[in-house]
Amino acid sequence: MGMPEQKYPRDKHATISVISHKAQDFQSIDEYLKDCEQRYKVEYFKKASSTEQAWADVMKSTNARFNNRGKNVVLECLQFGGNREFWDGFNSEQDIRAYFKVCYQYAIDKVGFLRTHENIICAVIVTEPNRRNLFVYYLPITEVWQEKIMSNDKSEVGNRLQLRDEYDMPMYRHREEIDNPLLSHSAFWKARGGLVSYSALQEDFFKEVSEKYGAKRGESFSLIKNTVESHRKRYHRTDGDLYDELYYDGF
Repeated sequence: MGMPEQKYPRDKHATISVISHKAQDFQSIDEYLKDCEQRYKVEYFKKASSTEQAWADVMKSTNARFNNRGKNVVLECLQFGGNREFWDGFNSEQDIRAYFKVCYQYAIDKVGFLRTHENIICAVIVTEPNRRNLFVYYLPITEVWQEKIMSNDKSEVGNRLQLRDEYDMPMYRHREEIDNPLLSHSAFWKARGGLVSYSALQEDFFKEVSEKYGAKRGESFSLIKNTVESHRKRYHRTDGDLYDELYYDGF
């Protein structure tokens, strides 16, 4: 009779991810949360009676501008989670709640408008039998952004063209409007690092929060251009490596 296969304990992993939503998703968010209230344990740090109404209230209170093109990202969600090994490291549900409270404060510091909860419409812990998450829904509002400088030239269809410099590069001007900020998914993340903004967020969350709770940082398989420098060095990532192929499927 052979020896039983050795099962090594898995590392503890805590996760943070960004989920984007469009206006047509508002009702689905409300329905999902109502369903969770019926089926699982749910606790709110901040609750909205209606996603659509809460979104409108924030737009009014912040006096945010919005270039509505119909398919814009108008709401985002920071989702905090972890694997079973991570949750097993806590002594009680109260300790897990305290951890999620730290995550909520982290969210306010990183995506809150002027580091407040003014643009956050909902923060809720959902505890299911096999997983638990904190969802923090917020409007991606930024007080700083780059605005296109338009020329007097027009395209063939009559639209004004962006002004270009002597090297034929498109020109922008810096804007900073605390009293009249901009709701823009792209401008919001450009202000937080551009291409590497998500990678930087994950790395920062690990250093600031999850590492203190015994979590290990998983390797990133993002394209090099989307990967923060400290992560490249830690896992010896290089341009054109195995994971830097656009269509790499992992198998």
